[in-house]
Amino acid sequence: MTREKVDNNISEIKKLQKLKISGYLQVQYELAQQFGTTKTGRTTAYQADRDPHSGNFSRFGIRCGRIKFSWEESFGSAVFQLDITEKGVSIKDAYLKATDPWLNMFSLTGGIFYRPFGNEISYFSSRRESPERSLIFQKLFPDERDLGVMLTVAAPKNSKAEGLKLDAGLFSGNGVSLDDNSKMDFIAHLKYDKKWSDFTFGIGASVYLGTTNNASPDSCYYVVEDKKWVMKEDDKLNKTHIRQYYGVDAQFTALTSWGNTNIRGEYLFGTQPSKNGDFGSPKADTYINAAPFNYMRTFMGGYIYFIQDIYRTPLTFVCKYGYLDPNIKLKGNDITNKTDLVNHNFGLGLLVKMTSYVRLQLFYEIIVNEKTDKIAAVKQSNGKILDYSKNIKDNVFTARLQFKF
Repeated sequence: MTREKVDNNISEIKKLQKLKISGYLQVQYELAQQFGTTKTGRTTAYQADRDPHSGNFSRFGIRCGRIKFSWEESFGSAVFQLDITEKGVSIKDAYLKATDPWLNMFSLTGGIFYRPFGNEISYFSSRRESPERSLIFQKLFPDERDLGVMLTVAAPKNSKAEGLKLDAGLFSGNGVSLDDNSKMDFIAHLKYDKKWSDFTFGIGASVYLGTTNNASPDSCYYVVEDKKWVMKEDDKLNKTHIRQYYGVDAQFTALTSWGNTNIRGEYLFGTQPSKNGDFGSPKADTYINAAPFNYMRTFMGGYIYFIQDIYRTPLTFVCKYGYLDPNIKLKGNDITNKTDLVNHNFGLGLLVKMTSYVRLQLFYEIIVNEKTDKIAAVKQSNGKILDYSKNIKDNVFTARLQFKF
């Protein structure tokens, strides 16, 4: 009888070993200039909330409170991840992944998970050296994740093609939201990684082929012709508009006597149906309150990181540059809408690895906008003037303490 109990206990322990629980908590303080936006608390400020002289305001909150459950089997896994903050509880991941047990080359993933586009989307927030993903990814891929199914093909280890991997799938295109139409978007990322003793190198290419609906009751939309917005008419209501992105990415890492050096970047371009006042992608098949027209924009942008460990200290220096041109067909005084202004982001940061579980992140982001005289200056409730004929004050400083388990 005792032997049976021991065997049962061993069997239960082996089952529990298949369950893995991990997560991280990010507590954050942000100090923003008068026209800046934050990621915690109320993203902008009331008049009484600002400093009466500088117009600056601050926020404190939980940026991420993640807990992840995964169950591992020989043939695959199931993953469920929640985000718990003062804003509430939301689903971040919920997917099944199955891998062929013979060649170990093919995997099929279904549910809510990272979109397979580029490098920065799937670069975990707990590892990322800047507080947020680049602006172009925040706009094109809200939530970073989507509902869909993906096939992964990876070259076998020790083969001549080792390091080559293809992720390709069909997605609802709505982010972490309900599927609300019969159309699916295609996303694919082809990647090659090569490792040596002290160096690693990776290069990839991505494509996004999708659509959005035009919600205009008059079947109208806007395009740029001769440096002006011109209204066009569709032949029918809710005609779909092309949503296409293309990207290339590269990463390089070297281990030297100074520590780890990492350089990585991405370049994106394509076509984005968008709102008059917002370049961002919808979280449904149709832009809600889009005035109600779609504005067809041809965009380009990207980012580059330089990350350097500081000798034998627990410190890491971070330098980042991001760029987004939402509408390459309009420049300077041709622009009459702030949505079309080019955005430059310069970031300087310091990471302090306090323990293997705790990390402090300090980061200052300098945001520089394109200038135009064709957008009327607006007096804010606090008396400050929002004037795009010069660079507006919207820099943000972030101090983040992270505990990872």
